[in-house]
Order: sequence, then C-alpha cells, then structure tokens
Amino acid sequence: MSASIRWLGLGALVAACVGYLIYSATGTSAQYYETVAEMRSHPSDRDVRVLGTVQDDVVRSQGGLHVRFTAVDGGQGVPVDYQGLLPDIFRPGAQVVVQGRLGADGVFHAQVLETKCPSRFSSSSTG
Repeated sequence: MSASIRWLGLGALVAACVGYLIYSATGTSAQYYETVAEMRSHPSDRDVRVLGTVQDDVVRSQGGLHVRFTAVDGGQGVPVDYQGLLPDIFRPGAQVVVQGRLGADGVFHAQVLETKCPSRFSSSSTG
C-alpha cells in the first residue's frame, strides 16, 4: 500500500510539472498589441505594443542603427522612431510590432521593434 501511495504521489508531481510547463509555454507565447487607432484613442503613460505596416518613407541613419518610418494600420498611421538592431526582414510592406510610447511630439518612440509573426502575435481585441 505504501508503494502505491508513493507512485501516486510521484505521478501527481510529474503531472503538475508537465502542466506548469505547458501553461508557462503557452501563456507567454501570445503577446498582445494595439492598433494605431486604439493607441491614439486611449493614450497611455506606460509602454504599449502597436501593430503597423512599414511604409515607403524609411530613413536610416547611424549606420542603420537608427530608423524613422511611418507605421500604418486600418488607414491610420503614426511616425515611429527606433534605435537599435533591425530584424533582417524589416522593409517597406512588412508588418511590425513596436513597443514604446507616443511622445508629445506625436512620434511613437519605440524601444523594441519586431517583425510580425502570425503564430506569435494576436490582437488584444480577440484575446
């Protein structure tokens, strides 16, 4: 009887560990973003993630480590200023998710820029 309880306890521990791993893997893989319209209609004093399509007005400087462009989604656009390494597939027409804040100057100052991968991002209105 004692051996059965130990095996049952061990099985419960393994199941709990597997459950935690599944939860932690799926819980962090869905990262949410706002549309340009949502960001403009609900200004925030904290960082937000915004989805947009890169337009043809990309201006690179500082050896390609500083970039300015317009991100458009749903007919609304926002100028974006980002400094850092760019993803290899960053180009006009690519969908990006930028994380940062909309400044008083009307420019979205991004600290993070990622190209959109449909399996990794989902709209906050669906989640």
